[in-house]
Amino acid sequence: MNSVDIQKTMESYHYWDMWVTRLECRYFADEVELAHEDNYGYEIVYMFSECYKVDFDHVKDYDKLRPVKDMTRPQMPYSMQDVEVSTQTESGITFYVCKINMFPLYLEIWCKDISVAKQACYAEK
Repeated sequence: MNSVDIQKTMESYHYWDMWVTRLECRYFADEVELAHEDNYGYEIVYMFSECYKVDFDHVKDYDKLRPVKDMTRPQMPYSMQDVEVSTQTESGITFYVCKINMFPLYLEIWCKDISVAKQACYAEK
């Protein structure tokens, strides 16, 4: 898929204002998984693979009030606001560049593959 198709797929799940249920970085940032619930009892999972740049930028003056690990999902402040997918070529290698606004956290991920899947939700914390 190209970046336009990936962008359209993401938008087809109507991510705007949906609460993020998890954000995981694995294998020394080679994989990043982000998920949010939809309005129909499903979870939309974004898998970023073969990552080369993973930038997490949290607004510094946003008071979390407590550690995120101690929050219930409804207390978490992270919801999907805007997603932009493009491509960038450096040193002859083409990467997907995905910028995600989930205020107060912003992500920028450079990777070689992005997949989007719909699956059954897991139990609430």
